[in-house]
Amino acid sequence: MSLRQSQSPYGYQKLLVYRKAEELQQECVRFTATFPREKTLIALADQMDRSARSVKQNIVEGWKRNSTREYYDFLGFSLGANAELEEDCNDLINEVYEEKGLKGIMGEKGQTLTEVERLRFYPLDTHLPLLIQLKLRGKELNLLLEKLQASLAEKMVDEGRLAPADQLAGRRKRRGAEDQWFAKQLEEQNLVRLPNGQIVTRDGKTE
Repeated sequence: MSLRQSQSPYGYQKLLVYRKAEELQQECVRFTATFPREKTLIALADQMDRSARSVKQNIVEGWKRNSTREYYDFLGFSLGANAELEEDCNDLINEVYEEKGLKGIMGEKGQTLTEVERLRFYPLDTHLPLLIQLKLRGKELNLLLEKLQASLAEKMVDEGRLAPADQLAGRRKRRGAEDQWFAKQLEEQNLVRLPNGQIVTRDGKTE
């Protein structure tokens, strides 16, 4: 029995990431229940529901494992399942299945994927179409899973249990996330970074 289990075998239920995964699964099932009963969409609904379930179940299984490394790995499986669900949401937002009877699933505004990506996932706007809400829940869960994985990686480093290659990969991943955040901040403030590193407004004025 792992230390986590001995302390609380159902302690995972107190984790924010677990509660968010549980909500994701519930909302996914609620959304896919609206699909027309057409062969392709029945298969898509089943796959999306399976992905949402896998996100949650791998959090539980990781918690039940005997080592921090196994817990870390199962969170990676959750991230993969969540990414797959997000990609299905992206396809629906891009109206890949429009001819299958899902026209109008984005609501009256019909926002593009680029517009949806700019929406905040917290606090979640429950007036948005179910598809967009599901997409935003996936984005939030991705952040929470990566944060939990990072804390486990730090623990393994402290314990001397994380291989150098994994440490390097983790640093590269965090640096990539930081670069994406910085680029987004520049875009929102109408700024650009020149090749020499200088930051200016889009009209060329120095900040």
